Amino acid sequence: SITSFFFLLIFLTTTGNKEESSSLGKNEEVKSSVLLHQLVIPPFYITKGITTYSALANTYPSDPLPFSLLGPDDIGFATHYRSGDSNPGEVFGSWLHSVGKPKNNERKLRKENGMKVNRRAMPTNMWYENLLIGSINQKRVTENNRAYTIPYIIDFVGPIPGIRVQFPHKLASDTIIQMATVPKHGLTLGTAFKDDRREGENVVESAYVLDGEYPPSQLGLGLLWSRTGGELGNDDEEEGEYPTMRTNVLRGIPYVTMKYSKGMKAVISAEVPLAGSLVIDNGNEPANLSCGVINKDGTTSRDGTDAAINTAHVDGEVSLTFKESDFTWLIFFSRPVSVECFQKVKDQNAPPLPPGVVDFTVESLFELHVVDYDIDPLIVRAALANNCTSGLNALYCVGGQPRGQSHLDDLLRSHSDTYPGYPELRYEFPPGSFLRDTEANHALIHFDWKPRSMKKDTAILSSRTDMDLSQDSKEGISQEMLAYALPHHADSIQRVVGSSNSETGFCSEGLHGQACLIRGNEWVMKEDLGGHPSFVANRPPHHDIIPSLAEAVSADIHFSLPDNYMAGAGDTYFSGKMLAKLGRIVVIASELRGLAATPDSDSFDLDDPSERELKLIVEASKEANLPSDEVMSATIARLRSGVEVWLNGTADAKFLYDGGWGGMVNCGCLFNRETQHCDNQYPNCPAFSDPGLNFGNGENDSHLSRLNFYVLEVCLI
Repeated sequence: SITSFFFLLIFLTTTGNKEESSSLGKNEEVKSSVLLHQLVIPPFYITKGITTYSALANTYPSDPLPFSLLGPDDIGFATHYRSGDSNPGEVFGSWLHSVGKPKNNERKLRKENGMKVNRRAMPTNMWYENLLIGSINQKRVTENNRAYTIPYIIDFVGPIPGIRVQFPHKLASDTIIQMATVPKHGLTLGTAFKDDRREGENVVESAYVLDGEYPPSQLGLGLLWSRTGGELGNDDEEEGEYPTMRTNVLRGIPYVTMKYSKGMKAVISAEVPLAGSLVIDNGNEPANLSCGVINKDGTTSRDGTDAAINTAHVDGEVSLTFKESDFTWLIFFSRPVSVECFQKVKDQNAPPLPPGVVDFTVESLFELHVVDYDIDPLIVRAALANNCTSGLNALYCVGGQPRGQSHLDDLLRSHSDTYPGYPELRYEFPPGSFLRDTEANHALIHFDWKPRSMKKDTAILSSRTDMDLSQDSKEGISQEMLAYALPHHADSIQRVVGSSNSETGFCSEGLHGQACLIRGNEWVMKEDLGGHPSFVANRPPHHDIIPSLAEAVSADIHFSLPDNYMAGAGDTYFSGKMLAKLGRIVVIASELRGLAATPDSDSFDLDDPSERELKLIVEASKEANLPSDEVMSATIARLRSGVEVWLNGTADAKFLYDGGWGGMVNCGCLFNRETQHCDNQYPNCPAFSDPGLNFGNGENDSHLSRLNFYVLEVCLI
């Protein structure tokens, strides 16, 4: 990845001899056998309008190896281990032992396919990062532990332990755009805090841990809750000893899925009252079910109603519509279940809140419990079928009119059995040089959702042979799953064998544009590679612009970074941007010099407008006053010196290898304006404890964009 590529570049730029490195920073040509390019970038000679490059691309395998197998120790890079809250914490559970900080700080390697492998990468800069940092590592969830999954926003601070799913609405102005929710309109899939059937302390905490069976990937991660007894996620526990529930937090899935082991009660909780009665198995009549009472302490009880109507049998589905939100949710079960419901009646005599005061109390006003949870495992899925059922929600309803969503209901039902397992994202590159073969100038991106059947999985886990596992196409049951595709996905997605990847016509607005539901078990998207990577555009500047460019670049070529940045003292944000600016100046000057160095030729076809323009471009470049060889050499030496100070270990604020999360992180600088240096020195690294220092670099912010500044300049010089 970017870090291994970074290590390779550091190795290439820091292994010269002492005489070579001692001349860095002086305005003289620096010679080194390890530079990736010559000091003065080779001119781009033009022949019949085609730019000729010195090298062509190599073959890329479908599963490429890392750019480099060098580790930080191999090039003398210091490894820094965090302390306190900024280190990967308890939320990683047993998974941390295999990928986190090695015991006794020793670097442990294992053999895999004949290569040395040092742990798996920790998830940083991920869209779900908020689920893994902060108070969750003290086993306490807050509203900050949330993620935007598209189309939902999920968090874990509902009335019961579990995952709360909310459908957002878009707020936009001339300065911001954001997705907002009404939290109490959400629905929580989880379990009861306490199991009254069992003796002793049988409590499920709201805090989750990472599910080792579904480790983090680009598409999402798995989370796990356990009911009492031992540590969560303990690999030594015997199967079935501690009942668990699991969920996968994945991008683009219209359902929220919770998997319950035998003995873990499934509970659905809402913070608003039910509108009427629940509907079972898509029946035409409401269920004849009498709900019990939710007490003030959150426990549930019966009020003495007829026991014959306290429970109801459900073959596969329950529909719930709520008053205040006007939402209708469909709840799907992987096996027949018996359910009971509970409601909390608000005190009508309670005084109203003062004007402007919002009630943020989190409490269940409706709960649906699965009664027979001790019999077999269970998978429960929930999906929002309508956000304007009766025309009462002003955020989604137009003109106070209800929105008929029967077609979406049927679509969600027909695909409810198929859910994603452990999705895999992979890249497929064409063989050979894509510069020689324009037909191969693309790559394929695979989203393999690894679909599974929740009915079959439940039968396998419970060793049941009497369950009806048929998927009769006449009943509209599909073996393809549903997922939301963003516009750039939908534009490039291909049909493949076993996956129709067809549009359904149902879309949802979000931060990334309109996301639309796609049927399919594996997405294959064609991505244009845009040709060989280059510092310059596919066409040169227009001839009218070249005099202005030449005048500007002749002045800008003398740009220098402040002395403190040249000493590696300060932040890596603005220093990186300044280095990128200087590098861009060098590229523009080099391109113009290359055009000016194009040999005179009478081969231009003046009847061709593009070649007439090309001839004018070359002539304008020859007439321009451009930087000399000496000026270019001095500028590139200055650029190299400004880059290498950050990489060769001499900077005031050193780059380090993060022993907890992995990757490159800067130590941080407590800058002294009088001395123009850092008051701190390694191993005193304030960036690892101060999230505001260096624009959050020590807190896993903007790693890729920061490192790209330095990667770009190393490639350039």
